[in-house]
Amino acid sequence: MNPVQIVGQMLPLIVFIIVDSVVKDIRISIASAIVFAVVQLLFFYFKTGRFDWFVLLDVGLIAGLGTISIIFKNEMFFKVKPAVIEAATIIFFLALILSPDRFLLDYFGRMLPQGKILNPAVVGTMKTMLLWMCGYVLLHIGAVLYTAFYTSRRVWAFVSGPGFFLLFIPIMAVLIFKTMIRRRSQKKQFSTLREPRFR
Repeated sequence: MNPVQIVGQMLPLIVFIIVDSVVKDIRISIASAIVFAVVQLLFFYFKTGRFDWFVLLDVGLIAGLGTISIIFKNEMFFKVKPAVIEAATIIFFLALILSPDRFLLDYFGRMLPQGKILNPAVVGTMKTMLLWMCGYVLLHIGAVLYTAFYTSRRVWAFVSGPGFFLLFIPIMAVLIFKTMIRRRSQKKQFSTLREPRFR
């Protein structure tokens, strides 16, 4: 799941909160989010010519849990949707972490420009970052569930959507910075070992 898909998951939530602030009817708000998610899915298909599994899962959960919320007049089914999709994301990340190095290189290598390949030396760093992501997403799941049950809709929508990035961006920036420092340190050590010694 790439950043574009994450942003795409936020858009139905934004539609929900905008409509909810205008009509004050939870059924219309949820229905608007469902319709928007379906249109978003069709737009993605006509633009790329294919369906993405995460996009399909996301839209399916919005439509399914949103419909259940409308039928039973309980918005909680709709509110827990971000936590469900993020739980699936954790399972996906763990599968990547436990996968062979060759599979991981091939999977992320498909995202690179044609002709470029990943250095096998980065596998350890990639798995470490995926593990950190699992921990962060797990914390976000807890925040989503807490705000869904104990706070207002607006607080829940903020935490479920933009709140993800407000914490995610600085955390990833710190991880990338630490990785760069570690690589520079390793290069210096390597260059020191290769320096000729005169007796």
